[in-house]
Amino acid sequence: MTSTAVETRAGRHPLLLLRPDFSQPARCSVDLVTAAARARETGGAICLLLDGPSMPWSVAGVPVVTARGVQRLWLSAVWRTALAARDLRAWWRDVAASVAYEWRRELRRHIGDDRLPFELRQRLRSMAELSKRRVSAETNAFPRRMLRAPSTVSLSPDFIEQTRRQLTAHGITDGKPLVTFESRTRPDIARAVLEFLVREGYAVARIGDPDDGFYSYDGVTDLTRLAPRPPSLELFLVSASAFIVCESIDLQQLAYLTNIPSLMINARDPFVAYPVRANGLMTLSTAVDLDTAQAITITDMLTQPYFRDLHKQQVRGRRRGSHGYRDNTTEELIDAITEMRAGIAAGWTTESESQSRFRTRVVEAGAALAAVSAHVAEWGPDDGFIGDGRLVRFQADRVS
Repeated sequence: MTSTAVETRAGRHPLLLLRPDFSQPARCSVDLVTAAARARETGGAICLLLDGPSMPWSVAGVPVVTARGVQRLWLSAVWRTALAARDLRAWWRDVAASVAYEWRRELRRHIGDDRLPFELRQRLRSMAELSKRRVSAETNAFPRRMLRAPSTVSLSPDFIEQTRRQLTAHGITDGKPLVTFESRTRPDIARAVLEFLVREGYAVARIGDPDDGFYSYDGVTDLTRLAPRPPSLELFLVSASAFIVCESIDLQQLAYLTNIPSLMINARDPFVAYPVRANGLMTLSTAVDLDTAQAITITDMLTQPYFRDLHKQQVRGRRRGSHGYRDNTTEELIDAITEMRAGIAAGWTTESESQSRFRTRVVEAGAALAAVSAHVAEWGPDDGFIGDGRLVRFQADRVS
């Protein structure tokens, strides 16, 4: 289940209580899609607990109701109680994980003691591994399987009209197919890719980090300086796009709501950004060992040492032995966009053998690493499923 949906029962049918947070469209979209999948699976309905305006979209085939009056007060109390119980379980997992970590440290200290019998040391080693697996098994995993099937989502006419007026005011009209481009990459690379998209006949809405040297020009509208930028604007941009190019997991997840093709660029590990849907592609940054200045291969990005060092970097910041990253080049991004366009044209019916092999390797590596890495346990394969999308072909071909 998702982080905000709670299942209860109304008569004989399950009721998924959902309190959408429209200020976080990506989190809200994942909650809605997974709740819709659960409702279809159980024959239930989604009940919205709204604090403000009504929801700007509907999901075909899934009853969506809004709780009012006394019913809302009662269901809100049920929702808060269930969420508190979930938070308590999460706190207990953290405590258990901390105790297990200290227990493993103590076990490892004795495992290396040559004075102890070999059989005892082997038994201690097995206990340490079992402790790791138990902690990993309790990690809340990203619900990949529940996001797998597209939901038919319709935006409300009022929402469409309101956001269309906003976009028109910024020069974005319906004349050309739209691409939403979220960039945190080097400005010179971003500009070159934007120019390529314009030459290919697209109108581009640029979001992400501002570039002081960049200004809107014919075919490209810079929304990075729009402040405040309503969260609903990004939802409409994504839903109106032919495809999106993104660098954040939030925007990639927002595309799952309306099933818009997505290209995730400059991903830093093979699990978090692996596309769930078949109409998704990703590119990986080039990881670099800052100690040796040597590039880390994609194969090495599927190993325990990489994620052990990645964890240290996330916790302590850059340090000796941690990783640096090189962005994808202009040529690589244009190659990836060309593959995206080919996939859209062909209906995503084919992929290369190297892309299929890479998916299998990610699943196998994820199954092995989940026992030792909470990060992989959270973002890795969901019961053997990592996604129907793929790594871009030029990178998959490099994997030995």
